[in-house]
Amino acid sequence: MKHVRGKLLAGAIIGAAALAFSLSGERYTMVTGRDVLSIDLSALAPGSARKYGYADDAGRKIRFLLARGEDGQVRSVFDVCRECYSYHKGYGISGNELICRVCGNRYPIDRMATGKASCVPVALAHREDRGIAKIRVADVLAGRSLF
Repeated sequence: MKHVRGKLLAGAIIGAAALAFSLSGERYTMVTGRDVLSIDLSALAPGSARKYGYADDAGRKIRFLLARGEDGQVRSVFDVCRECYSYHKGYGISGNELICRVCGNRYPIDRMATGKASCVPVALAHREDRGIAKIRVADVLAGRSLF
């Protein structure tokens, strides 16, 4: 009976942890492509950001964000900063800001490329073509060492 209660308790703890993870908003849309990743920007409203992931050949996930500023301009960065990347925490998204999960610095989407002190989001090149963000797979893979 003790063994069964232990398993139930362990299952409840694991279930609660999984629920907390899903409620944390940490959702990544996995994207695929051979040479270029094409991401539809129609649902990316001004002042919002979305997280994406790409898996390399070894299965390592490389995370990045696309964000549309209040000015309508789309910006792209890896889900890491130059200083805090080794902690593998990335950014939270709250309203129209990215928040570094290590040092707590906040970056308004309109100015997220400037950073604060040495905590600066790592840029990821992209181009737009008729509402589609185009990101070269080689550029994503160049950030592999950050993860």
